[in-house]
Amino acid sequence: MTSDSSYLDPYRDAVADMGPGFEAQLWLSKEAQATRFSVIADALGNDSNIIADLGCGQGDLLVYLHEHKALPKHFIGVEGVDEMTHHAQQRIDQLGINNAVFQTHDFVADTKLPSQLVQDAKVDTFVFSGSLNTLQMQQSQAVLARFFNALKDAGRGKLVFNFLSNRHDKDRTPAQPPAVRFDPPAMLDWALEQTPLVTLRHEYLSGHDVTITMNVG
Repeated sequence: MTSDSSYLDPYRDAVADMGPGFEAQLWLSKEAQATRFSVIADALGNDSNIIADLGCGQGDLLVYLHEHKALPKHFIGVEGVDEMTHHAQQRIDQLGINNAVFQTHDFVADTKLPSQLVQDAKVDTFVFSGSLNTLQMQQSQAVLARFFNALKDAGRGKLVFNFLSNRHDKDRTPAQPPAVRFDPPAMLDWALEQTPLVTLRHEYLSGHDVTITMNVG
């Protein structure tokens, strides 16, 4: 376990300033968030039974899947800020969604978490939506590798993640700290080193964002 969790500081500060909720997740807009979720839902298809959402915030992805009648068999939300975890669980309970649970874990620092989720909770799909934005690209690759390797060891599943693209229109949408933009070709090359079963989408949100899906088989 590492003692440096500064990548969580922007979210901790936001929760301290505004309380747990949409704004503390540092999304630019609910419309952009919904667009990203639609791409994720397309990537999930009907193959996923047990999804773990890493950096789930207040559970918005689960709400989106619920509203679009695309709930998996079970959903595990993993969030690094405890106040947000409790807020997400209360929110989902109020909506009457009974096949979901939320847990507080630092998915960057907890190197045992991927195998625990796959082996103990039988997770077959990992999703990272917006939760890599305060990490550097190589740090993100190391985190994603741990989760994909856990799926590979089990011989099943898929990894779906998005990130901010540095091939966007820089004049219109410059990177705003603490967000970090990654190079899509570099991330695609990395993904293809893990598996040939890779898809990439860059066309939504005018090239501002990228979603990559990696399948075990």
